[in-house]
Amino acid sequence: MEKVLPKGWLKLNFTDLLDIKGGNQPPKSQFINEPQEGYVRLLQIRDFGNKPVPTYVPIKQNQLECNENDVLIARYGASIGRIVTGMKGTYNVALAKVISPEILPKNFIKWYLKSDIFQRPITSTQRTAQNGFNKEDLESVIFPLPPLVEQERIVAKLDKLFAQHEKIKVALDRIPQMLKNFRQQILTQAVTGKLTVEWREGKELEEWKNLNLIDVILEKPRNGYSPRAVEYATQLKSLSLSATTSGKFDPSFVKYIDEEKPPLSSHLWLKNGDILLQRSNSLDYVGTAAIYDGVDFDFIYPDIMMKVRANKLIEIKYLYFILSSKTTKKYYRENATGTAGNMPKINQEIVSKTPVLLPPLQEQQEIVRRVESLFAKAGIIEASYQLLKAKVESLPQAILNKAFKGELVPQLSTDGDAKDLLAEIMALKNDTKKRK
Repeated sequence: MEKVLPKGWLKLNFTDLLDIKGGNQPPKSQFINEPQEGYVRLLQIRDFGNKPVPTYVPIKQNQLECNENDVLIARYGASIGRIVTGMKGTYNVALAKVISPEILPKNFIKWYLKSDIFQRPITSTQRTAQNGFNKEDLESVIFPLPPLVEQERIVAKLDKLFAQHEKIKVALDRIPQMLKNFRQQILTQAVTGKLTVEWREGKELEEWKNLNLIDVILEKPRNGYSPRAVEYATQLKSLSLSATTSGKFDPSFVKYIDEEKPPLSSHLWLKNGDILLQRSNSLDYVGTAAIYDGVDFDFIYPDIMMKVRANKLIEIKYLYFILSSKTTKKYYRENATGTAGNMPKINQEIVSKTPVLLPPLQEQQEIVRRVESLFAKAGIIEASYQLLKAKVESLPQAILNKAFKGELVPQLSTDGDAKDLLAEIMALKNDTKKRK
C-alpha cells in the first residue's frame, strides 16, 4: 500500500475494524465419524479440501459457532493464511473466524483477506508448524477502507473477474492432456506405418516385419543391482526410479552406494544409447522407457529397472518410440504380475516378447525425423502454455492489488467518504456495547 489511496478512502489497520476469534481443540476421545443427535461438525482445514474427513463432537454451552457465510483463516502450518468459507459447525484451534462489522459486505472482507495486502505480512514471517499468528500479529496489517457503495462495486467487479479467471484456468488445464494425447497419437501412427504412408509411395522398400523385442536388441534384458544406498557421496552412483519416470533420463535422481565399483565389463554400467525400462511401478508407469543419454560408465542402474540396447536392425530412437507407444504400454499392463498390489512387475520373458513392427532402416530414419519435428512443435506449444499459465496464476493478486489500491473501479462523487462510514461503524459498535 505504498501508493496514496484515492480521495474518500481511509488507511486503517486490521484491528481498527476487524477481529479474529481462534478455535478450540476438543479431546480426540470425544470424536465420532458420523452425525448424531447432540453432536456438531468440527471444522478442520482438511474439511475444505478434496478429501474431507468429517468429525463430530458433543454440543456444549458457549461453543464457538461458524455459519456458512462466516470466513475462516488457517492459522498454522503449510496452510497458514488460507481463507475458507461455506460450512457450518464449530471449528478447531488451527482456524480463526474473522469478525467484521455487519455493515461491510462479507465478500469485500473475503477478497481483502485473499490479497497480498493481508497475506504477505502473516505468511512471510518464518514460523514452525505449530507457531501460527495471533491477533497481536494483525495490529499493523493495513486495511484500506473505501466508501460503502464503492465496496459494493469492487465486490461485483471482483466476482465477475474471478468467475472469468476460473473459466480460463479450466480451459488451460486441458492443454497438458491434449498435448499428451497428441504425442501418443503421433507415436501410434509412427510405429504402425501411418505416419509415412505417402512417403513410401514410389519407393522400393522391404515390407514391415512382425518381430519381438529380443530380435532387435544385442542381448537379453537384464535387471540391475540395488544394494543399500548411503546418505553421503561415494564413487559409485546408481539411479532411483524417478530418474526415468518422466520418459526421459534425469541424472538428478541419484543414489550413492558405498561398495567397490564393478569392472568395466559388467552389464551394470550404463552407456550412452542404452534404453532403461521400469520393470516395477504402478500400473500406469510399469514398463516406462527412457534413453540413457549420459556419460558412459558414470552410473549403474537398479534392480527395479531392465536395460536393453538396440542392435543394427533398429534405430535407437525408433525402438524408444515403440517402447513408449500406447500399444506397448497396454501390452505391459495386461501381462504384468501382481496387478492387485501397488507395484505390478514385468519380467524378462514378457519384455523379450514385446511385439515390434519393424520397417526398413531408411523408413525408420524418416519416422524418427518426422516424430522429432512434430514433438518439437508440441514442445513450443507447451512452452507457450507454461508462460501463459504463469501469467494466469499471477492474475489474481494483480487484480486484488488494483482493487485495494482503488484502481479497479472508478470513484464517483456520489460515493461519499469512508470517514462517514467509519463513524457509523463506531457508533454501532458503541451502541452494541451499551446494550450489552
